[in-house]
Amino acid sequence: MKPSEVLVLAVLVVCQAAVAQETADGGSGHEAAEQPTRQAGGGEQAPGKKPRHRDRPKKKPPEQSPVEVVITAPRPLSRDNTGDEVLVEGQQLARSPQDSMLEALAREDANVYVPARGVLHGIASGATGSIHMRGLGGSPNTQVLVVEDGVPDYQGIFGHPIPDAYLPFLVDRVLLVKGGDSVLYGNNAMGGAVVIRSRWLESPGCQLLADSSWGSYFTQRQVAGLLANLGSWDLAAAFVAMSSDGHRDGAGGRQLVGISAARYRFANGLRLVLRNKFVHLKGADPGPASHPFADHWFAVWRDNAALQLSWRPAGVRLETRLYANSGVHRLYDGFYSVDYVAGGALEATLYLHPGYRLLLGLAAETAGGRVEDRSSGERPTVRSLSDTSCYQQFQLRPVEELELVVGARALLQASYGTALLYKGGLRWLLGGGFALRTRLARNFRHPTIRELYLPFPTANPGLRPEHSLNWDLGASYQSRHLEIRCTVYRTAADDLIKYFGSWPTAEVVNIDHIVIWGVEARVALRKLGPFSFFLAGNWQDVGRYTRQNPSAKMNFGLQARWPLGRQAIAARLEGQWVHGLYMADYGRRPLDDVFVVDASLRYRYRLPGRGLVLEPYLLLRNLLDNRYAYIEDYLMPGLNFSAGLRLEM
Repeated sequence: MKPSEVLVLAVLVVCQAAVAQETADGGSGHEAAEQPTRQAGGGEQAPGKKPRHRDRPKKKPPEQSPVEVVITAPRPLSRDNTGDEVLVEGQQLARSPQDSMLEALAREDANVYVPARGVLHGIASGATGSIHMRGLGGSPNTQVLVVEDGVPDYQGIFGHPIPDAYLPFLVDRVLLVKGGDSVLYGNNAMGGAVVIRSRWLESPGCQLLADSSWGSYFTQRQVAGLLANLGSWDLAAAFVAMSSDGHRDGAGGRQLVGISAARYRFANGLRLVLRNKFVHLKGADPGPASHPFADHWFAVWRDNAALQLSWRPAGVRLETRLYANSGVHRLYDGFYSVDYVAGGALEATLYLHPGYRLLLGLAAETAGGRVEDRSSGERPTVRSLSDTSCYQQFQLRPVEELELVVGARALLQASYGTALLYKGGLRWLLGGGFALRTRLARNFRHPTIRELYLPFPTANPGLRPEHSLNWDLGASYQSRHLEIRCTVYRTAADDLIKYFGSWPTAEVVNIDHIVIWGVEARVALRKLGPFSFFLAGNWQDVGRYTRQNPSAKMNFGLQARWPLGRQAIAARLEGQWVHGLYMADYGRRPLDDVFVVDASLRYRYRLPGRGLVLEPYLLLRNLLDNRYAYIEDYLMPGLNFSAGLRLEM
């Protein structure tokens, strides 16, 4: 029996079980569906005001399985409930069998595509880890923005994040904002945004973590973490060290990431937060398997620092953020760069009424650095890029079942003038667990320093900024055990920046108008006894520009948890199918379809009276031992494993 036939049969069996469970529960699950939807539509309660009876928080549900993904209706985290969003809990990502957090996110939503080449994504030519959403993103990976605690995360010269630099242990939740939102997040949020919110320990005490694993190709990973709530102080810290020989010569490397954060809560509601993250990566580009590279090494040092101050008097929330992101990159061929991104934002949220909220903001940012080719002594001129903007968003809930959102941002960039960005959205709760939503957003990205000035491999100082107009229409149904979502979307973009050819004849230019139509759907079955299951698919017509932009993708996951007193056993099976990958535009250099299945098995035991939890685990990747590649001639590892022990106190 073919894998696709097995998958379809499994879906039919689980759906039949869901129908039987719904009947046994005696209804459609109307109350279970309405509660999270109202929380999503209601937004935050105005500070200092007594909640109305219908807005009072419901009884807290029982604690969920630590390995269960929670994907619900949008929450106030995004500050816009009309968008098409998927919320993934950090604990799900921390227990994923994937090598990086971005790969784990791509397994949770069929509209998110992240390629890989092995244990590390790397940098420069041959690197992976780019994020694709709704036909945008990829190479250069600057059309999907990563935002950590309100701070944009990208390199000053190259304009994209480091995909190996995220620690799921300190992640509370990640919001995948599909369709872009430049009104809230500014430059680069054209195709979408990955919004990360960090964890704090909300009750007094201390939580310690130690996680040690060993696996195929002499891969070792050590993780240590701390969360503490000590009076007015909150502390968070984590450190990961990883080394691997890689599944082929030259594919190994080392990774060091450390994060520290402190929050002080003043008596008057004022909160001060300081964060810092450092990253050190050392590895190599192994090259195509048919003609591998001997010593194409890279070394990266980066440091991100941020300060946040917030205050919540009655009816108002004030917040200011300052940040700086700097790094040093060195390559085997003599390339050397020092870059920085620095900026800040000031926001005021006015709670005019329980159903009305107005967000006002000012933001400024500058990016720059210097570049040197140490083999030839060449030092190209690099001009810094700066922009300032003001933005607003108004959320209106005239009745409990209806939410409207309108927003605008005026972004001023010295070289390109003012860009006017806007959005409007609607979300309507139909009752009985059904909902409709739609949104239209105009988004923006200006060229990076690399695209404008660096001759490695090419540059074009005459590039124009990119614009996109993103529209989607979605319907959903949600009950206690069943969730169904479907969205139709359209991405129209002008002046997209694309690379053509290869060095030394390569060029980077603006291309004409493109339109991408697509449809995505998701079915999730939850808490059918110990089992949960989801199946998600996405199809899009990417048109002429097909490079690393899949036309179809499907994800599935089956997980189970059996609690046994102080013990628990958890298992997960997940898979991904990717169709329509090409290594060049216009459908040239096609790649074979990717079909990969991974699994994890965990056993938890809580020692009596000691507060210590032992969790041995086994991660199995590429169970079918398929030969596949996201990048031409960069074959991914065959069947491989990791075994480890996680300690929590």
